[in-house]
Amino acid sequence: MRGAVLGFLFLAIWVRAGEVHASDPDSTKRKANFKVILNFDARRTFVDNASVRFNGIRIGAQRGKDIIAIGFYGLGDPYVQPAKDLGDLGVREFYTRFNYTSLAYERLIVNAKRWQIGVPVGVGLGNYRTSYLDESGSEIAYSVNELVPLEATLHVDYNVFWFVFVGVGGGYRYVLAADPAATNTLSDWTYYYKVGLRFGEVVKRVRKRFDKENGS
Repeated sequence: MRGAVLGFLFLAIWVRAGEVHASDPDSTKRKANFKVILNFDARRTFVDNASVRFNGIRIGAQRGKDIIAIGFYGLGDPYVQPAKDLGDLGVREFYTRFNYTSLAYERLIVNAKRWQIGVPVGVGLGNYRTSYLDESGSEIAYSVNELVPLEATLHVDYNVFWFVFVGVGGGYRYVLAADPAATNTLSDWTYYYKVGLRFGEVVKRVRKRFDKENGS
C-alpha cells in the first residue's frame, strides 16, 4: 500500500511538472507533452524453478522517449507444491503467494509510428506469503516476508491501431528479502506479453472533436 501511494505521488508530480512546462507562455510547443499509457501484462515467471502465471496492470506517462509508470503485479493463482518437507511439520501441501507494487523508469530506444522498443528498470515493494494444509485440510499461515523486487527488462511493442498496442518482453527480477530462502525462490528470469491502450491519445482526439463540434 505504501508503495502504491508513493508511486502515484511521484507520477503525479512528474506529470504536473510537464503540464507547467507546456503552459509556459515562452514555450514554442502548445500541444500536450504527455501521452498516458495503460496496459495489462500476462506474465510467466519462475518460483522455485517452476513457471507460473503472473498478472499485472501498469499506468504511466510518456514524454518524448521517457516513461514513468507504476505497476501492480501478482501471481494469478497461488503456486502449489503438493509435497514439501517442512521439517517438524512433516510433508505438507504448500502454497506460495507473491505480489508487489513497482515504480519504473523506461527509456525508449525506438519510438516510431508502429514500433516501440524500450528498457524499463523498476523498484518495488511487496510481500511473499506461504501457507500449508494441516491434517484436517485447513490452510495454516507459515511465513510472511516483506520484499523489494528489482527488475530490468527489454520489450517490443507494436501499435495495432492508433490507440491499441501489443507487446512482448523479458528480463530478470532480483528480490531483496530478509529471508534468504525468499530471495532464492523469487529471484529469476521473467517474460511477458501485454495489451495496452494509448489513453492519452483517446482523450486528445475526443477533446479535439468536442472542441470542433462546439466551435472552440
